[in-house]
Amino acid sequence: MLKSYIFKRLVNLLFVLIGITLLSFVITNLSPVDPAEAYARRIWQNAGQEQIEQLRQEMGFYEPIYVQYYRWVTSAIQGNFGKSLVSGRPVREDIMTALPVTLLLVAVAALLILLVSIPLGILSAVYRNKWFDHLIRMGTLAGISLPGFWLGFILIYYFAVEWKLAVVVGFGKIEHVLLPAVTLALPVISMNIRLLRTNMLEIMNKDFVLYAKARGLNERRIVWKHVFKNAVSPLVTLLGQTIGHMVAGAVIVESVFSWPGMGLYAVAASMDRDFPAINAYVLIMAVIVVTSNLLADIINIWLNPAFLQEGEK
Repeated sequence: MLKSYIFKRLVNLLFVLIGITLLSFVITNLSPVDPAEAYARRIWQNAGQEQIEQLRQEMGFYEPIYVQYYRWVTSAIQGNFGKSLVSGRPVREDIMTALPVTLLLVAVAALLILLVSIPLGILSAVYRNKWFDHLIRMGTLAGISLPGFWLGFILIYYFAVEWKLAVVVGFGKIEHVLLPAVTLALPVISMNIRLLRTNMLEIMNKDFVLYAKARGLNERRIVWKHVFKNAVSPLVTLLGQTIGHMVAGAVIVESVFSWPGMGLYAVAASMDRDFPAINAYVLIMAVIVVTSNLLADIINIWLNPAFLQEGEK
């Protein structure tokens, strides 16, 4: 049953990827900007019409759009995304330089999410309506409401400029990644705390929990073995989704902190009208998002086999 479920999900994800790449390819080709002309202006300061037409012919823009899409997809499957119109290097090389940088940022942010959201969510549920719970709820509301770019500038101002506790210029050390990771993780931490608290409070009123209390089981054992285990499944799903979205949505954070990852790469490609780079970015981000969602569902099935029955409905 598990193999059948995974196979169905993979088929569905394949259609999702086809739809996303097709939409991205069509939108970029419907842009009023002529990529051949934009590329020619970068090569030659006073590019003539003949030079532009020659480049358009070499780049295959005379062919129907479905032919261009098929040629691009078949090349992309083999890892060939074409050459960047800006750097002149293969897009794959540029992405292999930027993607690990973004993955490092997301990995540190995910570690912060796990270390902070789980204990605070449990404590907020255990000490319901106490001063600690009220404090956590106000903090999570603020964390969800704050715009990422504003939070990034605030952290830079206080921690890097005023208090000089962090460094935001450079790359490769923990002090360089800490503030961007906190900025990226804080909204997710806030959502996870609220979700875990809500789920645990709901499960605490279930009959099997009341029965465990009546049997005189230790409260800590009840919280961890009975309540938390059943409340964590939606959290795993949310975390899997948010990790994919953090990789794809790190544009703002990377722009604020000048972090040389995929987000900054996508912004530069958009500004420079680098269509091969844009299409490759959309495809890779789509693969990461759908893969992270599938992995989250598989982990949920492992933690709670009943999730598989819900997925088959």
